Amino acid sequence: MEVIIGNTTFPVEVIKKPRLRNVYMRLKDNTIIISCPYGTSEVFIRSFIHEKERWILKTYQSQQRKKELDKEGVNGPVIYLWGEKKYVRYEEASRDSVFVDGDIITFYLKEIEDKRIQKAFRKYAIQEVENQINERREEWDWKICLAHDLQIPTIKVQYMTSRWGVCYPDRHLIKMSSRLVHYPVEGLDYVLLHEYIHFLVRNHSSRFYRYVVKYMPQYKKYDAVLK
Repeated sequence: MEVIIGNTTFPVEVIKKPRLRNVYMRLKDNTIIISCPYGTSEVFIRSFIHEKERWILKTYQSQQRKKELDKEGVNGPVIYLWGEKKYVRYEEASRDSVFVDGDIITFYLKEIEDKRIQKAFRKYAIQEVENQINERREEWDWKICLAHDLQIPTIKVQYMTSRWGVCYPDRHLIKMSSRLVHYPVEGLDYVLLHEYIHFLVRNHSSRFYRYVVKYMPQYKKYDAVLK
């Protein structure tokens, strides 16, 4: 017997026992297992499954998520880097560091504890965001700063929770949040341009957004990845 719930087909295994008085259900390896008394009809079983569809889907989705985390060698949560899912692994080592290989991110730590994990990842994230900025900033250094006789800014990356970036025109300084590392790189592209344009327009007036559209017509799409 099979049933289709949502877009998923579930095999149904029926186990009939003489001493049972009620019908019981469990989900194992994507198979619905029904335990029921002798004499229980297929019509009744299908009706019983239909009544439990919401539970079946919820349990199935939970089991699928667990399978993802049960990947060989993985013993931590999932982290998103530049919008891509990475599975976390922890290993003891003589010094704290973070290494990414394919879809596995490994934390090498003197001690596997929350504070060390957080500190190691923030250091890694800052370096990652700095690398991406260094690959992208030259265009805006030329088109915005040098083209308008402005000083090329210093850009610093730090952990910030309330803002993606901030510009200090008088100090020729931009600060960018290391949390951008979790989102597709298009989000960083938009924030970087956004802060550069503040050297030309210090507020968020229509004039400011005319510059944004001039240099990045698709900016709304890029901004949306950070929502």
